[in-house]
Amino acid sequence: MKTKENQTKKYNSIGSLLWALRNMWNHDRVYLFSFFLFIPISIISRIAGDYFPKVLIDALGSGQAFSKLTELILLYMAILCIIQLLKHYLYTRQMARRYTLTTAIQEQMLNKDDTTDCENHERQEYQKRKNLAMSDACGGNSSAEFFWQDLVALLQSVLGITAYASLMTAIHPLLFVIILAVSLLSYIPARWQTAYTEKHKDQWEKESRRRVYLEGLSEDFDRAKDIKLYDMTGWIEKMIGDYQAYQMMWDKRCSLRGLWASVFSSVLTFLQNGAAYLFLILTLLDDTISVGDFVFFFGAVSSISGYIRSLAGQVAALASRADKIGYYRDFFSIEEKFNHGKGCPLPPKGMPVTIEMRDVWYKYDGAEDYTIKGIDLTVSAGEKLALVGMNGAGKTTLIQLICGFYLPTKGEILINGQPIPAYNIEEYYTLISAVFQDISIPAMTIVQFITSCDDEMDRDNEETADRARAEAALRQSGLWEKIETLPKGMDTYLRKGIFDDAIDLSGGETQKLLLARAIYKGGSLLVLDEPTAALDPIAENNLYLQYHTLTENKTSIYISHRFASTRFCDRIILLEDGKIIESGSHEKLMEQNGSYAYMFGVQAKYYQDGKIDA
Repeated sequence: MKTKENQTKKYNSIGSLLWALRNMWNHDRVYLFSFFLFIPISIISRIAGDYFPKVLIDALGSGQAFSKLTELILLYMAILCIIQLLKHYLYTRQMARRYTLTTAIQEQMLNKDDTTDCENHERQEYQKRKNLAMSDACGGNSSAEFFWQDLVALLQSVLGITAYASLMTAIHPLLFVIILAVSLLSYIPARWQTAYTEKHKDQWEKESRRRVYLEGLSEDFDRAKDIKLYDMTGWIEKMIGDYQAYQMMWDKRCSLRGLWASVFSSVLTFLQNGAAYLFLILTLLDDTISVGDFVFFFGAVSSISGYIRSLAGQVAALASRADKIGYYRDFFSIEEKFNHGKGCPLPPKGMPVTIEMRDVWYKYDGAEDYTIKGIDLTVSAGEKLALVGMNGAGKTTLIQLICGFYLPTKGEILINGQPIPAYNIEEYYTLISAVFQDISIPAMTIVQFITSCDDEMDRDNEETADRARAEAALRQSGLWEKIETLPKGMDTYLRKGIFDDAIDLSGGETQKLLLARAIYKGGSLLVLDEPTAALDPIAENNLYLQYHTLTENKTSIYISHRFASTRFCDRIILLEDGKIIESGSHEKLMEQNGSYAYMFGVQAKYYQDGKIDA
């Protein structure tokens, strides 16, 4: 059963439309007014088209001169020309601004996605809300912008009905009542399809998200080797096809509702027009109206029934738009646990930080058990801490909590005495230099990747790449010898699939590149998550020898499965099932002869027997 926090909110339709209207008003008022001016122009055009035949027939019937008839025709043509010129002018103004609000909303959504808490990206509810909003925003007919067309059309229908109703009642109020009653019934079928779609949207949203994931997976360069080697192409294509077929099945169901709604609406229109025209014919035969009046009201019946039918459809369309606007509101309302506003001052730059964990518990979204269980830990400023343990012990999760990617489910983490949420989270990230296990290398030059900015002025950081510092970082990481062999040096592009003259680094070279980036950043907290996993023994040993230099004036946390690689740390923490079971220096833990000593001995035995290639 879904919790209240995880349920998609249902917003009031009027509130959603007002929300979108405020957005448009703040974004482009000229665009808004250009739509508004269509209302009187449209109604005048419609009435003039219906009324001119009456005037012409009455003039012919009264024996007006040819010159008078010519004047009437020229007057009508002049009015029609002015209306068309105004329409064309407003249309060009609208086209010049079309999609600008959609683009702005898309940028807001991307910004929300970029800055939201990392934990949100792992929650299915977040992905569901984002997918619904993005599907509408990127479909070429964004409800947050184009709802205004439906709203203006609705206002046109309301004013048109008002104008024609006053004319209809001049003959007989019953005529208007017949048209109104039958036309309003068309709202029921008009709402069938949208109501059905909104009710069942969750049926295909997850399959749509999975299909998009698989399509992205099939285009991922890093996955190409696995896909080809294990002959996964047909399997992936079949899954994509199955998800597409499932979505098309629901599209068909929704479309069938629209088809039957159109048939029912057509039958209602036939009955309505038949009754109205019969009433007009009987009135004409009774000499209650003239031939000119008959022609005018004959056209007016069609016009007012069109307005009323359109009104029913426009109300249904606006209700559907409001539902989709609710997707945007739902996405933008997703809670951010971390602070993105003004935070407390950061610790002094370049100075090591203290870390204090107070009864920290963490459970992943949807998990039954906690991954981190009641950890109390203090890391002193400048201390070199190692985290060891079996796979699944909680090492990486603990690091992600310290880095501010997750917020503890219970308990708190303090940095220099302040809880992490007290800091602006974007500013907090500047304190951390990290090398993680999994990383996707973007298509950019080596120096851009290391410095996170261009050689030219960087718009966000307002700084240029420090090439001398980048070179020093590459030398420390052990990658400089490789860089020197490249024709363009640090200006060489990464990822061959994007640039013709790019290179792809090996696993060990990639880890050295990541280490160089962490060194360049110079954060107060250095985090190394299995940094030597892809390094050869010599490169690994060189890293150990440099570790004291790398961690100077820094608090450092080192994760490794190789117990021998943690001996240079001040303290070693052994995690098991999300708990700290042993803590101390290597020598102390060996003296205790506990779990650490046992696992160290097992690894050492295999190294000595030559069964593990270091």
